[in-house]
Amino acid sequence: MKQSWERAETSIMVFKQELEELYELLPKSVKIHQKTATLNKAWKKVQISLNEMDKFISPVKSVDVKSNLLNNEKFREAWILWKDFLNEQHGIVMRSRAELMALKRMLDITTDNPDKAIFYLEYAMSRIEKNFYKVDEHAEAKHHDKNAIHPIVIKLPAKYKNENADPLDGLAN
Repeated sequence: MKQSWERAETSIMVFKQELEELYELLPKSVKIHQKTATLNKAWKKVQISLNEMDKFISPVKSVDVKSNLLNNEKFREAWILWKDFLNEQHGIVMRSRAELMALKRMLDITTDNPDKAIFYLEYAMSRIEKNFYKVDEHAEAKHHDKNAIHPIVIKLPAKYKNENADPLDGLAN
């Protein structure tokens, strides 16, 4: 994109030079002078627009993303999955400064525990959340308790329920 922009900028500057040479060849009449003034005003607007676009074409350079958590192989894989998840589900592309701050936040809430960090990321992804956060200890304990009984809830369609039941009850979920 930047290279295309620089080529366009060069072409515009060459065009300006050619136009100025044409002005020199034209006879000096009032009509030509008026038209030249109008073209110069239009040209200044083009230059201002070019200068404003430069801010968007030449973005800020990214910073190095470093974190103790990224030294852990399992967490690094989970972090890549998290960034892909954000892009896929929410259209969020995490740039370097945001990633650096997110990793800093993850370090703070997990006290540098990669397993807990992976749990928080997986928990947020399972709930299709844009943000990860510290999960309360009670919910976390249930997750890690392998002997915990997880009830299965099945909603039956209305035709299997009581005859007096609402026929639309249970179809929404």
